[in-house]
Amino acid sequence: MESNKTFISSVLTCLLVSLLSVPAVVLAQHVRHLPHLSCVTQHSMTVAWTSTDSVETKILWRPVNGAWTAATVPGKRVAHSFAIDGLAVSSCFQYRAVVGNDTTEQYSFMTAIKPDEPFAFVVYGDTRSNRDAHVSVLRAIELENPKLVINTGDLVGKNTDSLWDYYFEDICAKTGIGQNIPVYSSPGNHEAGAMYFDNVLMPHNNPAHSPAYYSFEYGNVHFISLNSEIPFDSSSDQFRWLLDDVQSESARKSTFKIAYWHRPPYSSGPHGSEMRIRSVLCPVMESNGVDIVFNGHDHLYERTKAINGTTYVVTGGGGAPLYDFKTENEWTAYKEKTYHLCLISVEGKRLKMFMIRPDGEKRDSLTISKP
Repeated sequence: MESNKTFISSVLTCLLVSLLSVPAVVLAQHVRHLPHLSCVTQHSMTVAWTSTDSVETKILWRPVNGAWTAATVPGKRVAHSFAIDGLAVSSCFQYRAVVGNDTTEQYSFMTAIKPDEPFAFVVYGDTRSNRDAHVSVLRAIELENPKLVINTGDLVGKNTDSLWDYYFEDICAKTGIGQNIPVYSSPGNHEAGAMYFDNVLMPHNNPAHSPAYYSFEYGNVHFISLNSEIPFDSSSDQFRWLLDDVQSESARKSTFKIAYWHRPPYSSGPHGSEMRIRSVLCPVMESNGVDIVFNGHDHLYERTKAINGTTYVVTGGGGAPLYDFKTENEWTAYKEKTYHLCLISVEGKRLKMFMIRPDGEKRDSLTISKP
């Protein structure tokens, strides 16, 4: 009971710090993309930011109201990142970036929790095109205070500097998502290519040490991110890595397994079901106990019934123009044409998912309980 009180207290403290640190004015005039978070572990957090020109930058961090630690990011460059490590588990920290003589606002983050602690995360996708719609979804996400945010692809309409500028402005200036909550993603068809990897910082834990596909643990959940824009057939490097990862000791010890990529194997929208993905990747998901697969590509919400123990969710309502449904399928459990987010809460052996509209209305739910 005492450990639960301590955990709740730390969460509320970090939430308060986050709310107070959302920037009203950007002090660092030479910062192009404000600091944003990813690759969180129990003892580290990776912060990335972009300057308007090639300069040397610094990062400062501290426990809440503690003493500051500073580190210089070596070399003059435009894209900057730093992995802050040696941190306490499930703890809140404050940080800021320094670019030349300018500094950003003070932001906060929380290191990953212990496996037995409850937490919530958000999944959404297809955030391109309609910035007002995207921001409305982001503001709904902020109200839920998730520990992680996952984007299923098509973050931008295409790989251009201006569209990436808009994306980071939406998540890091118009809202406080990027600088306070770790964001993970998988590439969509609209941004597939080198510029995607220049702008997002993802784990590099496949044999090629690339961020194209990866996995990570948070709490008692094993997350798997695949890339539907590169080869995934049974002879591909990605498929071989997937088999090793989903059967790894860390995956087997996790209470829940969650996978995500862009193109859906089950969809009633205009793009429809990707049958090659259904025939190649779905058997791996279903035979290895993956609980939910999240996809995007079709700009709508659709959840299947459990198929051999795995539920497939299309969550493409993050900001792209919404699509009408084109087919009726017996495997559909719920579907709706709406902007939305998926909120997933995990507590012990119980997982609960809600589809939530930007106005806060909960429209669909799913509960998974493990024995």
